[in-house]
Amino acid sequence: MNRRIQFVLLILLLVGLKISAQGTAFTYQGRLNDGGVPANTNYDFRFTIYDAVTNGNQISAQLTNFAVVVNSGLFNVTLDFGTNIFAGNNRWLDIGVRAIGVTNFTALSPRQPVLPTPYAIFAAGASNLIGYLPATQITGTLPSAQISGTYSGAVNFVNGSNTFSGTFTGNGAALTNLNAAQLTVGTVADARLTTNVALLNASQTFTGSNNFTNRANNFTGSFFGNGLVGWIPVAGPTVQALPDTGYLLTNNAQLTTVLLPTSPLLGDIVRISGAGAAGWQTGQGTNQSMLGNFVSYKNSVWSASTAAAGLWDCLAASADGALIYAGLKTAVGIYASTDYGRTWTQTPSTATGVYGLACASNGGKIYAFPWNNYIQYSTNFGASWTIMTSNKFSWVAGACSADGTKILGAVKSGNLYLSTNTAASWNIVASGIPSSGVQNWSAVAASADGSHLAAAIFNGAIYVSTNAGANWSSGAPTANWTDVVMSGDGSKLVATAFGGSIYASTNGGANWTNSAAPTANWNCLAASTDCSRLVAGISNGVIYASVNFGASWSALAGSPSNAWSALASSADGNHLAGAVNSSGGNIYYSGSAAQTSSLVGTNGFISGGQGSAVELQYIGNNQFMPVSAVGTIWAN
Repeated sequence: MNRRIQFVLLILLLVGLKISAQGTAFTYQGRLNDGGVPANTNYDFRFTIYDAVTNGNQISAQLTNFAVVVNSGLFNVTLDFGTNIFAGNNRWLDIGVRAIGVTNFTALSPRQPVLPTPYAIFAAGASNLIGYLPATQITGTLPSAQISGTYSGAVNFVNGSNTFSGTFTGNGAALTNLNAAQLTVGTVADARLTTNVALLNASQTFTGSNNFTNRANNFTGSFFGNGLVGWIPVAGPTVQALPDTGYLLTNNAQLTTVLLPTSPLLGDIVRISGAGAAGWQTGQGTNQSMLGNFVSYKNSVWSASTAAAGLWDCLAASADGALIYAGLKTAVGIYASTDYGRTWTQTPSTATGVYGLACASNGGKIYAFPWNNYIQYSTNFGASWTIMTSNKFSWVAGACSADGTKILGAVKSGNLYLSTNTAASWNIVASGIPSSGVQNWSAVAASADGSHLAAAIFNGAIYVSTNAGANWSSGAPTANWTDVVMSGDGSKLVATAFGGSIYASTNGGANWTNSAAPTANWNCLAASTDCSRLVAGISNGVIYASVNFGASWSALAGSPSNAWSALASSADGNHLAGAVNSSGGNIYYSGSAAQTSSLVGTNGFISGGQGSAVELQYIGNNQFMPVSAVGTIWAN
């Protein structure tokens, strides 16, 4: 088009805008001169929005209105550039025009500014907004002042990522899924707590099992029940002690070892109660020890008595150890001591070469078993003797019940004989023993009631009976057995072997185990009633002792090296006597001695029998100390 087209902008109209309901189209009116005169025909118009009057950036797409009627130079068009074209910044309208059928548009200059009308300005303040404003029409962030106030209706914040800070009021009645772990401040009222919660300032009764494991706990007030520590029953052979704990040991068949706490604190308490017949001992760790006064054989002294020199071969003692009887191997006579073996006098007995002696627990009934002669017995503490003329044998050993009414005698290379009527009559017992009972017998033992019996064979086995000699059986290995002892209830036995070791049984002789004693020519043995305290003599050697049923043995430095042939013990093990079978031999007496502390380390321990108890307190420096005790407490 070679004509000069003059564009004259008359006005920009934004008609009837309502922010909530109207679209984005608006009416534009202008005036077009063609060749200097008002145009009067149809034209094509092209419209584009820019952000500057010249150059700049194109903001909108191009809109083309075809065959727009121009009458006397005036035209009207409707334009719609979409949303956000006029948001916040100045805009200019770029207009191009062409005659119908012409290809190219002629740009009109200058670009026209897009200006708001007065109502449009008013509308920008939204003061004439009627109805609801869709949330999709809101962009940006609302000032906090615009959302303050009171909301009487329901307000729901459903985004799980919401965070809130500040002060909140209300009763919280509708709160759900409240995590108590997130309560970091404030105090929950006592009334809101369950009744199972312990309160610091309220009286309450704990009906469940409560464990306070913090060893720094302190308790003030009056306490009722077991006392400072509770009791745990233990039936096994070993238990690791915990601080401030008591252990009720119930094992009847095997010694129980209570291992002391490994990391005690000053003042910690361990209680031990020996309810079981097998007794107990402590187990010390490295560098641990006991401080206190204990009974021990360790420091005991063996002193020679006033007995005449001779080949002493057998001993028998009353339960209290005060009355002791001794027999010579080749000479005539049985001797008696009434002062624990210190002094001796000869009794009226005419027995010669006595190899075995037995007496009742009170010492009133005594039985002498001579070699190749008749048994003699006394029922009046040795004041007079009766000779049994019906059985002349080479007797080697004898034992009796605590009351002295049941007696067991053994014949060298012969039979076992049993009397149940204070030696008035005797019967051979052989049921269950090979070769009709004829064996190389060396030692016998009896329980307190006489129902349990034991008989040892040199170079053979050990036979036991649990029915007063009616039947016999053996579970012991073959050895050169020289002596055997039995506990008062018959459940525990200990035996010595010449050229061997010392064996023990905790089930009435059914099974035997080798103790910790060294291999030696063991020749004699004596025990307390419960067999927890033991002494054993070596032929041409010293005496060894054990205070834990043979679990460990110690040589007694106070005992001389001699040809020990017999040993005797009181029922509690506190009084001992030993006989020497050699030229110029004597009878020695001894007993338990005080010991101020036990050994340091794993070889040290204290022990007790059934009915004994101890309370040990840790006093520092790896030492424990008894602060109370019941019964006799022994140290090795």
